[in-house]
Amino acid sequence: MNIVPLKQVGRWAAIALIGLTVLSCKKDNPKPEPEPEPTDRTEGQLIKDDIYKYYKLYSVWADGSIPDYLKNPAQYTDQYGSASNVLDALKRLTPVHVAAGYAGVFDRFSFMEGLNGYNISEQASTKMDNNEGYGISVQWFSLDAATARPYISFVEGGSPAQLAGFKRADIITAVNNDKENYSIEVNCPDGGRTCEVKDAAAYSRLRNKINSALDAANLTLQVKRADNKLFEKAMSYNNSYVINPIYKDTIYLNSNNNVGYLALSSFEEIGSKNQNQKNIDAAFAQYEAKQIKSLIVDLRYNGGGYVDAAIYVADKIGGAKTKGKLMLTYEMNKYMQSDAAKNLRDQLNMHDTYFDGLSTLNLNKVYFLVSEETASAAEMLVNVLTPHLPVQIIATESRTYGKPVGFFEQKVRDKVSYWPASFILKNSRGNLGEKYNKGTESGLRDYWDGLVPDKSGIGDDVSADVGDPKEKMLATALADAAPTSKSRAAMRSISARTIQTVEQGKMHTRPERGMIKTRIK
Repeated sequence: MNIVPLKQVGRWAAIALIGLTVLSCKKDNPKPEPEPEPTDRTEGQLIKDDIYKYYKLYSVWADGSIPDYLKNPAQYTDQYGSASNVLDALKRLTPVHVAAGYAGVFDRFSFMEGLNGYNISEQASTKMDNNEGYGISVQWFSLDAATARPYISFVEGGSPAQLAGFKRADIITAVNNDKENYSIEVNCPDGGRTCEVKDAAAYSRLRNKINSALDAANLTLQVKRADNKLFEKAMSYNNSYVINPIYKDTIYLNSNNNVGYLALSSFEEIGSKNQNQKNIDAAFAQYEAKQIKSLIVDLRYNGGGYVDAAIYVADKIGGAKTKGKLMLTYEMNKYMQSDAAKNLRDQLNMHDTYFDGLSTLNLNKVYFLVSEETASAAEMLVNVLTPHLPVQIIATESRTYGKPVGFFEQKVRDKVSYWPASFILKNSRGNLGEKYNKGTESGLRDYWDGLVPDKSGIGDDVSADVGDPKEKMLATALADAAPTSKSRAAMRSISARTIQTVEQGKMHTRPERGMIKTRIK
């Protein structure tokens, strides 16, 4: 679907006019034959042309990095064999970034998917609003530095696993009635966080067995719980399930210092009083009723989602203190800022955004629990609140993922769903502030290397259920938010404990979702 007026960039299909005169073989009065009609480009060539054009028009790195072939894209695209190759080549033209966590070109994010059965060589999925499978992530984890077991580390809201009653901290003991011992012996260095398995072949076989079971259409899973009781349930799924991004919300009651807890797995579409909006509203209504003083937002498995949904949650958290203040601005290329793209910006609501004061909360502090899986719209949520509220970032490792750039969908000839990285979201300071600023490469002062936590290296204790005050990440936040004898005791009991995971121990982790503006209909 063509959504941008492109009169100023010429025709969309580059056409080579053949101007050679073909002479007749006859000797009597030879006359030139009629000039042939322009040769049309194939569908595949036109798709390659469009991939280039939309990247040149929309990409945040278009100015200065991407050569201008808008009048004749074929001059650029005909040297590549596929649309994917064109996109890969364009991404390689963006500036290079070197950091501890990542070294390479800035654009490692733009992607495309085939539509209506159209095949492209590489595909990535945003899995927006719906997801497939059972909604289970697994982490091999050791409590005694001698034996590791497969723990359920995350259960997505709305998934078959969540509806069946499976929980984080459940230990997988049987798959499809196979009672094999899933424990594996490990070597864990003193004080180290990562353990090595002793029998790599056995470990690989057990991992493959669980992975295959989680990919199948039917699954019977048996788990052992913290009370040593067994729980078993059969599950199945047909196509997909509707994601409920709130997988836990609760309030920890303390005298004159109630603390709220909100675990968000993603930012699904909010609007028109849909179910996601109702769920968010209901959670914050309880926080308002109990007049919480602090809020703990668990984003450690949140890879992003819709920008507008993150804006809505930020407005709920900001409450009375942020009403009327600038929340965020968009950094875009020159074309996206021009009058030619005004209708597109209006359609996507890509304008300066101010807090509306969507709640009556008056928080003293907000705590964000994050990991290296925390990305995009989740990082944006932290970013936009940092200038306005006291914020503390508590991390499992040393940083978040590092993705301040977002995108919107452009359909190409009903064959390709195309997502070129098109904007950088800035908070009211125009960056993250000095505290969270690390890199200045290419003049970009953003969190490309991830947000820097206030407390790092806490680890992710998957042996404790989500929302359990004895879980180390949550306990760290509660000890600061509500320093009661109970919270101090919880911290003492876990402070000396080393959280030890296994190399390549994460299975069926959630994909990075992105920072997505509403799909263009």
